[in-house]
Amino acid sequence: MTDPHNILKGIALAALSSVAFGTLAVIAKLTYRVGAQPVALLAARFAFAAVLLSLAHLTMGRSLKIAPKRAIRLMLLGGLGYASEAALFFLALDRSPASVVSLIFYSYPLWTGLMAFATRLEPFRWRLLAAFVIGFSGIAMIFSLPAGGLAGPLLALAAAVAVAVFYVVAQVVIRDADTNAAALWTATGAMLALTLSCLILGQGLPAAALPGAAGLGVATAVAFTAMYAAIARIGSSRATIAALLEPITTVLLAALFLAEALTWRVALGTALVAVALPLVATSQPATR
Repeated sequence: MTDPHNILKGIALAALSSVAFGTLAVIAKLTYRVGAQPVALLAARFAFAAVLLSLAHLTMGRSLKIAPKRAIRLMLLGGLGYASEAALFFLALDRSPASVVSLIFYSYPLWTGLMAFATRLEPFRWRLLAAFVIGFSGIAMIFSLPAGGLAGPLLALAAAVAVAVFYVVAQVVIRDADTNAAALWTATGAMLALTLSCLILGQGLPAAALPGAAGLGVATAVAFTAMYAAIARIGSSRATIAALLEPITTVLLAALFLAEALTWRVALGTALVAVALPLVATSQPATR
């Protein structure tokens, strides 16, 4: 029998992860104002995250050692999976308004659920499907879709599919693994991949951008640790539904720190996401 307390803890961890991820866009925008470049900022973000996760691991008295094969898998997950998604997302932002990119990108819980069902990692559940529809409707209420070119939307869709693949693969890779170690090695893989990209592109980071990069690192360390712990408890599809809190966090923080307007669409969208979360919590547990 599945422990209801464990399910609720998984939902809470997924929500914490999504709120931490939701801070990233606002911190990044503030850091861009001092001359930070996207790839360099991403590389610094994961460098800070890897250091913080290493220190946390050592503080808890845990060894940084991990089976070489598992370490390689986790680093590939970060370097090929998460780093690729982040790059696609930022490329999309260069070509389309943030509202268009966000609307398409935050369809990723739907793709994650469909992939989890298709690969039989998790059983099909009507209540979870209802949560998908209601939650995504809430996101659609927040963001509008003005006319524009196809390059940005297609890149955003690619980013959504990439992060969905990341979640589903992570569910397999982290099985029976220490979630803190998984977060550390994933961040390390992303850092190495993005640092290499930085060197190829010749991008650097001004000293004034270091506080912002550190803030991104803290948020990433919290988000990764909570995300893996959530996936281990409730599976990838339910974890990503709770992640619908991420754009809500972004919108609210943008209104507070970037003077972006709040509208009735935001209020209604937030309400729909709030309805979706209890459906996630009460759907049948994932098979492991």
